[in-house]
Amino acid sequence: MTSRPALRAAASVVSPTGSGWVPGPLELMYTDDLHRPFDALVDHELLRSGPRVSHLDLAQALLADDVVAAEAGSPDLIVVASALPDLHPYAPVAPYLYGRLGGARRRFTVSEQGSAAAFTALRIASAQHRSGRARKTAVLIAEQSTHAVPGAGLGKARPSDSAVLLVLDAGDGARVEEVSEMRGPDSTAPLGESLARYAEENGPRRVLIVLGPHVDPALPVPPGAAVHRVDRAVYSTGVWLELARNHSAWSAAYDLVVLCETDARAPGNSHLLALRTGSRTPAADARAR
Repeated sequence: MTSRPALRAAASVVSPTGSGWVPGPLELMYTDDLHRPFDALVDHELLRSGPRVSHLDLAQALLADDVVAAEAGSPDLIVVASALPDLHPYAPVAPYLYGRLGGARRRFTVSEQGSAAAFTALRIASAQHRSGRARKTAVLIAEQSTHAVPGAGLGKARPSDSAVLLVLDAGDGARVEEVSEMRGPDSTAPLGESLARYAEENGPRRVLIVLGPHVDPALPVPPGAAVHRVDRAVYSTGVWLELARNHSAWSAAYDLVVLCETDARAPGNSHLLALRTGSRTPAADARAR
């Protein structure tokens, strides 16, 4: 067994220019067939007139930065997290990342899980690192906004053309301590209990709680804990965009960063990622006392 993976680098992209791909008759027929069993109303004009930024476009925009590409180079594992369907049905992104980054013999996409996809991808990556099967992982979290079905049951959430690339390795950095899921009619109570546990174990002033845009505003937050609320009404990438932009500053200021999100399509499903940014641990504190 080896140590938990650490966040080595993170990068993000929002609203890049798409490739200009327009669905043809065969793609539209495929889309109709895909949605017919669910009695979903497909609007072809939405596909033709939207921004049309695919997951592949997002990946290319991220790796156009040579520094980002170098940091992510030669991973043992590549995982793509897709909360919503991609624009282009025939352009898998994981093989593209392998072609650009090299290294990985194992590469796949986590999909059909909504906002849980990114958390599942990190749970898999963490398990691979702890078991010694990976020493470096690239995780791409992608979301695009051109969909054939209006609204897609997202409520107030608005899909965005955005992506985040997380690079995990065995070096120094914020370590993945826990990835957990709360399911049920109401996930607010168990999520609040987890936050209270972290504050008690670490001291509330050393914990930062990052709340995604779809977390219940009534969620009880431990007194004294710092809170960062994500105000972007995007569907799945909100907390990850904030992590990519702020992880270095957060690591310097706090011992633990806890990211929380609730699925806008399934309010009973919430997810949590805890990153150990400092050297202190609850076990070490207990021994010191």
